[in-house]
Amino acid sequence: MMKAPEIFRFQKLASRSITAGNPTGAKAGRLPEYRHAIQVEPHEKIRLADVEGPGMVRGIWMTIGNRSPEVLRSIVLRIYWDGSESPSVEAPFGDFYGAAHGRLGHYSTPCLGISEGKGFWCFFPMPFRKGFVLEFDNDQDEGVCLFYQINYTLGDKITSDMGRFHAHFRRSVPPIGKNHPVMTARNTPGVYVGTLISALPRTKGTWREGEIQFYIDGDTAVPTIVGTGWSDWFLSAWGLGVHQSAYAGSNYQVQHPEFGDRYYCGCYRFHLMDPIYFQNDMRVEYTQTGQGGSGWFDERSDDWCSVAYWYQNLTKEPLPPVPPRVERIRDIAQQPWELEALKAIRAKKMSSDGAESGLVF
Repeated sequence: MMKAPEIFRFQKLASRSITAGNPTGAKAGRLPEYRHAIQVEPHEKIRLADVEGPGMVRGIWMTIGNRSPEVLRSIVLRIYWDGSESPSVEAPFGDFYGAAHGRLGHYSTPCLGISEGKGFWCFFPMPFRKGFVLEFDNDQDEGVCLFYQINYTLGDKITSDMGRFHAHFRRSVPPIGKNHPVMTARNTPGVYVGTLISALPRTKGTWREGEIQFYIDGDTAVPTIVGTGWSDWFLSAWGLGVHQSAYAGSNYQVQHPEFGDRYYCGCYRFHLMDPIYFQNDMRVEYTQTGQGGSGWFDERSDDWCSVAYWYQNLTKEPLPPVPPRVERIRDIAQQPWELEALKAIRAKKMSSDGAESGLVF
Protein backbone atom coordinates (compact mmCIF):
# COMPACT_ATOMS: atom_id res chain seq x y z
CA MET A 1 0.00 0.00 0.00
CA MET A 2 1.26 3.47 -0.84
CA LYS A 3 2.45 5.42 2.21
CA ALA A 4 3.49 9.04 2.61
CA PRO A 5 7.22 9.45 3.30
CA GLU A 6 8.26 10.11 6.88
CA ILE A 7 9.44 13.62 6.15
CA PHE A 8 10.41 14.20 9.78
CA ARG A 9 12.96 11.34 9.77
CA PHE A 10 16.52 11.97 8.60
CA GLN A 11 17.60 9.54 5.88
CA LYS A 12 20.85 9.03 4.04
CA LEU A 13 19.33 9.68 0.65
CA ALA A 14 20.37 11.96 -2.19
CA SER A 15 17.55 14.00 -3.75
CA ARG A 16 17.83 14.64 -7.47
CA SER A 17 15.69 16.22 -10.20
CA ILE A 18 15.75 15.96 -13.98
CA THR A 19 14.52 18.94 -16.01
CA ALA A 20 15.25 20.54 -19.36
CA GLY A 21 17.83 22.67 -17.54
CA ASN A 22 19.47 19.66 -15.84
CA PRO A 23 18.79 16.72 -18.19
CA THR A 24 21.01 14.24 -16.30
CA GLY A 25 19.85 15.09 -12.78
CA ALA A 26 23.44 15.65 -11.73
CA LYS A 27 24.26 17.38 -8.44
CA ALA A 28 24.78 21.08 -9.20
CA GLY A 29 24.15 20.15 -12.82
CA ARG A 30 22.35 23.24 -14.07
CA LEU A 31 23.21 24.08 -17.66
CA PRO A 32 25.15 27.35 -18.24
CA GLU A 33 22.21 28.69 -20.26
CA TYR A 34 19.34 27.37 -18.21
CA ARG A 35 16.21 26.33 -20.10
CA HIS A 36 12.76 25.38 -18.92
CA ALA A 37 11.49 23.31 -21.86
CA ILE A 38 12.62 21.22 -24.80
CA GLN A 39 11.25 20.86 -28.31
CA VAL A 40 10.38 17.30 -29.29
CA GLU A 41 10.22 17.00 -33.06
CA PRO A 42 7.53 15.10 -35.00
CA HIS A 43 7.96 11.31 -34.64
CA GLU A 44 10.90 11.81 -32.29
CA LYS A 45 11.37 9.46 -29.33
CA ILE A 46 13.62 10.77 -26.60
CA ARG A 47 14.90 9.60 -23.22
CA LEU A 48 13.89 12.11 -20.61
CA ALA A 49 15.63 10.11 -17.88
CA ASP A 50 18.34 7.45 -17.79
CA VAL A 51 19.29 6.94 -14.15
CA GLU A 52 21.39 4.34 -12.33
CA GLY A 53 20.13 3.10 -8.95
CA PRO A 54 19.16 1.99 -6.43
CA GLY A 55 16.57 4.64 -5.76
CA MET A 56 12.95 5.77 -5.91
CA VAL A 57 11.05 7.96 -8.35
CA ARG A 58 9.15 10.39 -6.13
CA GLY A 59 7.22 12.60 -8.54
CA ILE A 60 6.74 13.34 -12.24
CA TRP A 61 5.24 16.60 -13.56
CA MET A 62 4.76 17.57 -17.21
CA THR A 63 2.88 19.99 -19.41
CA ILE A 64 2.55 20.60 -23.15
CA GLY A 65 1.01 23.40 -25.19
CA ASN A 66 -1.44 21.65 -27.53
CA ARG A 67 -3.68 19.49 -25.36
CA SER A 68 -6.26 18.32 -27.90
CA PRO A 69 -7.55 14.73 -27.57
CA GLU A 70 -5.59 13.68 -30.65
CA VAL A 71 -2.29 15.07 -29.29
CA LEU A 72 -2.83 13.58 -25.83
CA ARG A 73 -3.37 10.19 -27.46
CA SER A 74 -0.50 10.51 -29.94
CA ILE A 75 2.25 10.91 -27.32
CA VAL A 76 3.23 7.68 -25.53
CA LEU A 77 5.06 7.46 -22.19
CA ARG A 78 7.20 4.41 -21.39
CA ILE A 79 9.21 3.51 -18.29
CA TYR A 80 11.76 0.66 -18.11
CA TRP A 81 12.99 -0.65 -14.75
CA ASP A 82 16.36 -2.20 -13.88
CA GLY A 83 17.65 -2.74 -17.41
CA SER A 84 14.54 -4.51 -18.67
CA GLU A 85 14.13 -4.58 -22.46
CA SER A 86 10.34 -4.29 -22.12
CA PRO A 87 8.54 -1.28 -20.59
CA SER A 88 6.56 -1.67 -17.38
CA VAL A 89 4.70 1.58 -18.10
CA GLU A 90 3.25 2.12 -21.57
CA ALA A 91 0.33 4.48 -22.07
CA PRO A 92 -0.65 7.59 -24.03
CA PHE A 93 0.26 10.84 -22.28
CA GLY A 94 -3.31 11.97 -21.56
CA ASP A 95 -4.70 8.61 -20.49
CA PHE A 96 -1.76 7.91 -18.16
CA TYR A 97 -2.44 11.09 -16.19
CA GLY A 98 -6.23 10.67 -16.13
CA ALA A 99 -7.63 12.24 -19.32
CA ALA A 100 -9.68 9.34 -20.68
CA HIS A 101 -10.11 9.61 -24.46
CA GLY A 102 -8.11 12.84 -24.20
CA ARG A 103 -10.86 14.72 -22.31
CA LEU A 104 -9.42 17.18 -19.81
CA GLY A 105 -10.94 17.84 -16.42
CA HIS A 106 -9.35 19.09 -13.23
CA TYR A 107 -8.87 16.50 -10.48
CA SER A 108 -6.44 15.87 -7.66
CA THR A 109 -5.62 12.65 -5.76
CA PRO A 110 -2.63 11.54 -3.65
CA CYS A 111 -1.15 9.69 -6.63
CA LEU A 112 -2.30 11.35 -9.88
CA GLY A 113 -3.85 14.60 -11.00
CA ILE A 114 -4.41 17.19 -13.73
CA SER A 115 -4.32 20.71 -12.34
CA GLU A 116 -6.72 23.05 -14.15
CA GLY A 117 -6.59 20.82 -17.23
CA LYS A 118 -2.98 21.77 -18.00
CA GLY A 119 -0.56 20.51 -15.34
CA PHE A 120 -0.07 16.70 -15.37
CA TRP A 121 1.47 15.02 -12.35
CA CYS A 122 2.11 11.61 -10.77
CA PHE A 123 3.19 10.82 -7.18
CA PHE A 124 3.10 7.02 -7.28
CA PRO A 125 6.33 5.87 -5.56
CA MET A 126 8.41 3.88 -8.03
CA PRO A 127 11.33 1.83 -6.61
CA PHE A 128 14.22 0.70 -8.77
CA ARG A 129 17.33 -1.33 -7.95
CA LYS A 130 19.62 -0.90 -10.95
CA GLY A 131 18.09 2.15 -12.62
CA PHE A 132 15.28 3.38 -14.83
CA VAL A 133 14.64 4.89 -18.25
CA LEU A 134 11.69 7.19 -19.05
CA GLU A 135 10.83 7.69 -22.73
CA PHE A 136 8.67 10.34 -24.37
CA ASP A 137 7.49 9.18 -27.82
CA ASN A 138 6.00 11.96 -29.95
CA ASP A 139 4.14 9.74 -32.42
CA GLN A 140 2.56 12.44 -34.60
CA ASP A 141 3.24 14.95 -37.37
CA GLU A 142 3.64 18.03 -35.14
CA GLY A 143 6.31 19.02 -32.68
CA VAL A 144 5.76 19.35 -28.93
CA CYS A 145 7.08 21.96 -26.51
CA LEU A 146 7.58 19.90 -23.35
CA PHE A 147 8.11 21.18 -19.82
CA TYR A 148 8.94 18.44 -17.32
CA GLN A 149 10.41 17.67 -13.89
CA ILE A 150 11.27 14.18 -12.62
CA ASN A 151 12.08 14.05 -8.90
CA TYR A 152 13.79 11.00 -7.40
CA THR A 153 16.08 9.84 -4.62
CA LEU A 154 19.21 7.73 -4.75
CA GLY A 155 20.41 5.36 -2.04
CA ASP A 156 17.02 3.89 -1.09
CA LYS A 157 17.07 0.37 0.35
CA ILE A 158 15.24 -1.68 -2.28
CA THR A 159 14.22 -5.11 -0.99
CA SER A 160 12.87 -8.20 -2.74
CA ASP A 161 9.30 -7.56 -1.55
CA MET A 162 9.07 -4.23 -3.39
CA GLY A 163 7.24 -4.53 -6.71
CA ARG A 164 7.96 -2.41 -9.75
CA PHE A 165 5.34 0.14 -10.79
CA HIS A 166 3.30 -0.81 -13.85
CA ALA A 167 0.74 1.15 -15.88
CA HIS A 168 -0.85 -0.06 -19.09
CA PHE A 169 -3.35 1.35 -21.60
CA ARG A 170 -6.02 -0.69 -23.35
CA ARG A 171 -8.58 0.29 -25.97
CA SER A 172 -11.10 -2.23 -27.28
CA VAL A 173 -14.52 -2.62 -28.88
CA PRO A 174 -15.53 -6.08 -27.61
CA PRO A 175 -18.52 -7.78 -29.25
CA ILE A 176 -21.74 -8.23 -27.30
CA GLY A 177 -21.22 -10.77 -24.54
CA LYS A 178 -17.47 -10.10 -24.18
CA ASN A 179 -15.68 -7.97 -21.59
CA HIS A 180 -13.22 -5.11 -21.94
CA PRO A 181 -9.75 -6.36 -20.82
CA VAL A 182 -8.18 -3.99 -18.29
CA MET A 183 -4.98 -5.83 -17.33
CA THR A 184 -3.32 -9.23 -16.98
CA ALA A 185 -0.36 -10.30 -14.85
CA ARG A 186 1.10 -13.80 -14.67
CA ASN A 187 3.81 -15.64 -12.73
CA THR A 188 4.39 -12.89 -10.17
CA PRO A 189 2.95 -11.56 -6.93
CA GLY A 190 1.50 -8.09 -7.16
CA VAL A 191 -0.71 -5.32 -5.84
CA TYR A 192 -3.42 -3.61 -7.91
CA VAL A 193 -3.71 0.08 -7.02
CA GLY A 194 -5.94 1.84 -9.54
CA THR A 195 -7.96 2.21 -12.71
CA LEU A 196 -8.82 4.97 -15.18
CA ILE A 197 -11.70 3.93 -17.44
CA SER A 198 -14.25 5.30 -19.90
CA ALA A 199 -16.37 4.26 -22.88
CA LEU A 200 -17.83 5.91 -25.94
CA PRO A 201 -21.31 4.42 -26.47
CA ARG A 202 -22.01 3.01 -29.92
CA THR A 203 -25.79 2.69 -29.48
CA LYS A 204 -28.53 4.57 -27.61
CA GLY A 205 -28.82 4.20 -23.87
CA THR A 206 -26.20 4.18 -21.17
CA TRP A 207 -23.27 1.77 -20.87
CA ARG A 208 -22.80 2.55 -17.17
CA GLU A 209 -24.24 -0.56 -15.51
CA GLY A 210 -21.31 -2.93 -15.95
CA GLU A 211 -19.21 -4.61 -13.28
CA ILE A 212 -15.47 -4.62 -12.75
CA GLN A 213 -14.19 -8.15 -12.18
CA PHE A 214 -10.95 -9.41 -10.59
CA TYR A 215 -9.87 -12.95 -11.45
CA ILE A 216 -7.24 -13.73 -8.81
CA ASP A 217 -4.74 -16.60 -8.51
CA GLY A 218 -6.25 -19.23 -10.76
CA ASP A 219 -9.81 -17.93 -11.20
CA THR A 220 -11.17 -18.87 -14.61
CA ALA A 221 -14.91 -18.58 -15.15
CA VAL A 222 -15.85 -16.95 -11.84
CA PRO A 223 -13.96 -13.92 -10.41
CA THR A 224 -13.11 -13.52 -6.73
CA ILE A 225 -13.99 -9.81 -6.56
CA VAL A 226 -16.92 -8.29 -8.46
CA GLY A 227 -18.19 -4.71 -8.26
CA THR A 228 -21.87 -3.86 -7.89
CA GLY A 229 -22.08 -1.34 -10.72
CA TRP A 230 -20.42 1.64 -12.36
CA SER A 231 -21.35 4.43 -9.94
CA ASP A 232 -20.76 2.17 -6.94
CA TRP A 233 -17.22 1.21 -7.95
CA PHE A 234 -16.31 4.89 -8.12
CA LEU A 235 -17.65 5.34 -4.57
CA SER A 236 -20.86 7.10 -5.58
CA ALA A 237 -24.36 5.71 -6.24
CA TRP A 238 -27.56 6.09 -8.29
CA GLY A 239 -25.81 7.74 -11.22
CA LEU A 240 -22.46 9.42 -11.21
CA GLY A 241 -21.96 13.16 -11.62
CA VAL A 242 -18.77 15.16 -12.04
CA HIS A 243 -16.92 15.11 -8.72
CA GLN A 244 -13.53 14.39 -7.25
CA SER A 245 -12.28 12.81 -4.05
CA ALA A 246 -8.97 11.41 -2.86
CA TYR A 247 -9.73 7.90 -4.08
CA ALA A 248 -12.42 8.04 -6.76
CA GLY A 249 -14.36 10.38 -9.00
CA SER A 250 -15.39 11.52 -12.46
CA ASN A 251 -13.49 14.45 -13.91
CA TYR A 252 -15.33 14.82 -17.25
CA GLN A 253 -18.91 14.28 -18.41
CA VAL A 254 -20.82 15.63 -21.40
CA GLN A 255 -24.30 14.52 -22.42
CA HIS A 256 -25.01 13.38 -25.97
CA PRO A 257 -28.10 15.05 -27.52
CA GLU A 258 -29.35 11.81 -29.12
CA PHE A 259 -28.11 8.98 -26.95
CA GLY A 260 -29.78 10.44 -23.87
CA ASP A 261 -26.99 9.91 -21.38
CA ARG A 262 -23.48 11.13 -20.67
CA TYR A 263 -21.56 10.28 -23.81
CA TYR A 264 -18.10 11.04 -22.46
CA CYS A 265 -17.57 10.06 -18.83
CA GLY A 266 -14.02 9.72 -17.53
CA CYS A 267 -13.69 8.03 -14.12
CA TYR A 268 -10.87 7.03 -11.79
CA ARG A 269 -10.57 4.74 -8.76
CA PHE A 270 -7.40 4.35 -6.68
CA HIS A 271 -6.97 1.55 -4.14
CA LEU A 272 -4.68 3.31 -1.70
CA MET A 273 -6.68 2.26 1.37
CA ASP A 274 -7.97 -1.03 -0.10
CA PRO A 275 -5.21 -2.45 -2.33
CA ILE A 276 -5.99 -5.71 -4.15
CA TYR A 277 -3.28 -8.36 -3.71
CA PHE A 278 -2.47 -11.38 -5.84
CA GLN A 279 0.18 -14.06 -5.28
CA ASN A 280 0.71 -15.48 -8.77
CA ASP A 281 -1.67 -14.03 -11.34
CA MET A 282 -4.56 -11.62 -11.87
CA ARG A 283 -6.86 -10.62 -14.71
CA VAL A 284 -9.11 -7.55 -14.56
CA GLU A 285 -12.08 -7.06 -16.90
CA TYR A 286 -15.11 -4.81 -17.23
CA THR A 287 -18.49 -6.17 -18.34
CA GLN A 288 -20.51 -4.44 -21.05
CA THR A 289 -24.03 -3.92 -19.73
CA GLY A 290 -26.30 -0.91 -19.47
CA GLN A 291 -29.75 0.54 -19.85
CA GLY A 292 -31.13 0.38 -23.34
CA GLY A 293 -34.04 -1.21 -25.10
CA SER A 294 -35.32 -3.95 -22.80
CA GLY A 295 -34.13 -3.24 -19.30
CA TRP A 296 -31.44 -2.19 -16.86
CA PHE A 297 -28.75 -4.69 -17.76
CA ASP A 298 -28.81 -5.05 -21.53
CA GLU A 299 -25.66 -6.45 -23.10
CA ARG A 300 -23.90 -3.92 -25.31
CA SER A 301 -20.84 -3.32 -27.47
CA ASP A 302 -19.05 -0.01 -26.82
CA ASP A 303 -15.68 1.67 -27.40
CA TRP A 304 -13.62 1.30 -24.20
CA CYS A 305 -10.35 2.75 -22.95
CA SER A 306 -8.57 2.18 -19.64
CA VAL A 307 -5.28 2.48 -17.82
CA ALA A 308 -4.52 0.04 -15.00
CA TYR A 309 -1.96 0.82 -12.29
CA TRP A 310 -0.28 -1.92 -10.25
CA TYR A 311 2.99 -3.25 -8.76
CA GLN A 312 4.59 -6.60 -9.61
CA ASN A 313 7.96 -8.28 -10.07
CA LEU A 314 9.69 -7.93 -13.40
CA THR A 315 9.02 -10.96 -15.59
CA LYS A 316 10.03 -12.04 -19.08
CA GLU A 317 6.45 -11.55 -20.32
CA PRO A 318 6.13 -8.10 -21.93
CA LEU A 319 3.01 -5.97 -21.79
CA PRO A 320 0.84 -6.11 -24.90
CA PRO A 321 1.92 -3.23 -27.16
CA VAL A 322 -0.28 -0.15 -27.24
CA PRO A 323 -2.37 0.10 -30.44
CA PRO A 324 -0.85 2.07 -33.34
CA ARG A 325 -1.65 5.77 -33.45
CA VAL A 326 -4.36 5.47 -36.10
CA GLU A 327 -6.29 3.15 -33.75
CA ARG A 328 -5.57 5.22 -30.64
CA ILE A 329 -7.02 8.43 -32.10
CA ARG A 330 -9.92 6.92 -34.07
CA ASP A 331 -13.19 8.80 -33.39
CA ILE A 332 -11.93 10.73 -30.34
CA ALA A 333 -12.00 14.23 -31.84
CA GLN A 334 -14.36 16.64 -30.06
CA GLN A 335 -17.53 16.93 -32.13
CA PRO A 336 -19.51 20.19 -32.63
CA TRP A 337 -22.30 18.97 -30.34
CA GLU A 338 -19.77 18.31 -27.57
CA LEU A 339 -18.22 21.75 -27.85
CA GLU A 340 -21.69 23.33 -27.71
CA ALA A 341 -22.54 21.25 -24.65
CA LEU A 342 -19.34 22.38 -22.95
CA LYS A 343 -20.21 26.03 -23.61
CA ALA A 344 -23.63 25.53 -22.03
CA ILE A 345 -22.12 23.79 -18.98
CA ARG A 346 -19.58 26.56 -18.56
CA ALA A 347 -22.23 29.30 -18.84
CA LYS A 348 -24.41 27.55 -16.25
CA LYS A 349 -21.52 27.15 -13.82
CA MET A 350 -20.40 30.75 -14.18
CA SER A 351 -23.92 32.09 -13.67
CA SER A 352 -24.59 29.91 -10.62
CA ASP A 353 -21.42 30.36 -8.58
CA GLY A 354 -19.15 32.67 -10.54
CA ALA A 355 -16.40 30.06 -10.76
CA GLU A 356 -15.59 27.00 -12.77
CA SER A 357 -15.16 23.60 -11.20
CA GLY A 358 -14.73 20.08 -12.52
CA LEU A 359 -14.70 20.41 -16.29
CA VAL A 360 -11.98 22.41 -18.00
CA PHE A 361 -12.49 23.86 -21.49
